[in-house]
Amino acid sequence: MKQIKKSDLNLIIAVIALLLTAAAISAAIVYVNRTPEVYPSDREAVYEAKQTRAKEKCFAAYAPAQVINDKSEYTTPYGTFELIESVIDINEYLTLNPTVPDPELCRLYITESGDDETAAEIMMQIKAISDSVCDGCTDDYSKAYALAMWTGQNIAYDHDAAHNSADLSIISLEAILNNGMKTTCGGFANFYSALCHSQGIYCLYLKGGSSSEGYSRAQLAEAPANHTWNAVALDGQWYYVDCTWISDLGVENGIVSGGDNIKPFYALFGFGEMSIEHRIDRSEHICYGG
Repeated sequence: MKQIKKSDLNLIIAVIALLLTAAAISAAIVYVNRTPEVYPSDREAVYEAKQTRAKEKCFAAYAPAQVINDKSEYTTPYGTFELIESVIDINEYLTLNPTVPDPELCRLYITESGDDETAAEIMMQIKAISDSVCDGCTDDYSKAYALAMWTGQNIAYDHDAAHNSADLSIISLEAILNNGMKTTCGGFANFYSALCHSQGIYCLYLKGGSSSEGYSRAQLAEAPANHTWNAVALDGQWYYVDCTWISDLGVENGIVSGGDNIKPFYALFGFGEMSIEHRIDRSEHICYGG
């Protein structure tokens, strides 16, 4: 075998190094020239693109609805109060501009396991409850009202879990069904949203501040994000539902109490009345599948 001279070996190594450098430069040029439509560098653009796809899939049943606000003060079960301008502005914007969580997160609202088969079984139970409650209802308004009153009077507020109120082990549909129909406000709103979904009613899951726990209606703009409730689009208008406030049914130290102080007002009330006692910080349309 002919022995390679040292000078020839150095030349071969140099040629290989040159070829590798050229390949790296070419790859870099191709990467830089990729169109931003395919590989956007702006995280906000990526998020907006995902939201557009999600809304196209999940908003299929959505009919545009209006926020009705034609007075400067409104009456609730606790009296007549003036609106706070900053609150009504954000409430209107977030009602009309909800986000859609990723499908994986949506499944966690159904079951903490995120398992597709388990989620499907749970939604079958939700559908059965929803159909039973809406039996005899003739339109979406009567269905939305019946579902709100049923949720408010058949689920108990879990005072023992209030310190951890947003945990999926408390607010998921599976947890509520398996834990004796008790939960916190996040669970009330989740359950109602799922019931509406089963009837084809477009429903939002709202999170924000409320005039409770030491904060007056005049302090609503500064109140902490301590509550969850819903909005539904019916006949071209937005209505609001607070199933937690419909009834005083609760569980504390394992003992069930209350349930007699019913407030039907909080089953489908208007934007102005809602904005007296609620400030929206986040609005979501949860896709439960199906």
